[in-house]
Amino acid sequence: MTDNYTRLADTISSKEGKAYITIDGSNRELFEISSLKAQLDLTVQARRMLGHRMTQHKVVGAEGTGSMTMYFMNSDMLRLALEYLKNGSFGGLKIQVKNEDAASTVGTQEVVLSNVLISTIPAAILDDQSDDPITVDTDFTFDSIEGLSYFDLPENYR
Repeated sequence: MTDNYTRLADTISSKEGKAYITIDGSNRELFEISSLKAQLDLTVQARRMLGHRMTQHKVVGAEGTGSMTMYFMNSDMLRLALEYLKNGSFGGLKIQVKNEDAASTVGTQEVVLSNVLISTIPAAILDDQSDDPITVDTDFTFDSIEGLSYFDLPENYR
């Protein structure tokens, strides 16, 4: 019997890992993050060419998009937004995300998202019907991505 199958222990827990943010050259842990998802959305051109009956496809670009939920406990984003409203300049953010689960044999994947622009910036929130921590959901875009490290194959596939 072969030993090549997906082991639950090699999957990456979404609770493991860390995120860091760089604002105006200052780095810190993104401690207020509850969840974060970033992806590359490929721009695909579709065209039927002469002499070929099937539609062909070609990647012609990409867009970085994402979403996150943050606990309402930090004013950095509000300060950036107010600076933009006052002076017309909005300093982009960098977010570095490291997925790493010590129980897994696939190792670590770490990426840096650059020129991150957050769509929704909370200013004030009150709710007399909730005992839950205040969270804010927002979408974001990013203009560049750099891979610092990548997952390996699971140990039983190497």
